[in-house]
Amino acid sequence: MNVSDCKKLGIILIVTAVIVMVSGCTSNNIQTFDKEGLSLEFPGNWNEIPTPSNDQNLANKSGFNIIGVFIEGKEITNYTFLIEIGKANITNTTLTQAADNLNNNYIIEESNQAPIINRTSLKNGYDAIVFTYNGTGASSNLTLYENTYVFTKDNKIAYFIIFATPQTNIEENQKTIQTIIDSITIK
Repeated sequence: MNVSDCKKLGIILIVTAVIVMVSGCTSNNIQTFDKEGLSLEFPGNWNEIPTPSNDQNLANKSGFNIIGVFIEGKEITNYTFLIEIGKANITNTTLTQAADNLNNNYIIEESNQAPIINRTSLKNGYDAIVFTYNGTGASSNLTLYENTYVFTKDNKIAYFIIFATPQTNIEENQKTIQTIIDSITIK
């Protein structure tokens, strides 16, 4: 290869790299939720939807306020993945009591059986209580596999995230859930 050919090849590579960067082909297609002291990443093809009033009512009965709802799909009655994020002040209570309130006033309304409950610590060291259950979505009426994480950094503010998916591809969905959970930062 002579010098002229090397220059042409170099120019072609540079132009190709610029086209790829401008077209977004190298993008990791991630969105960031950063609100109310909580930050996390989720897939870029998910859409934020208005908070369903039935869900907000159940969260309010539990002492929480929903601060974000995102779906992979078109609407609350037609999705393949949902995350719902809530926040509560727990300065006069504990994480366990906040999780119990959520279980007794929200999760029980959706679950078709008693949830499996685990206490754990998230990647960033946040204490968490995890509820796993099959249920029927309070607003979607879809039959779902659900994981609800209730967690805190400082025992002053608690957050919950409900992950709801149709009862297919559970193993693949668990990978998505873990990726989102691992991205959580409380400010």
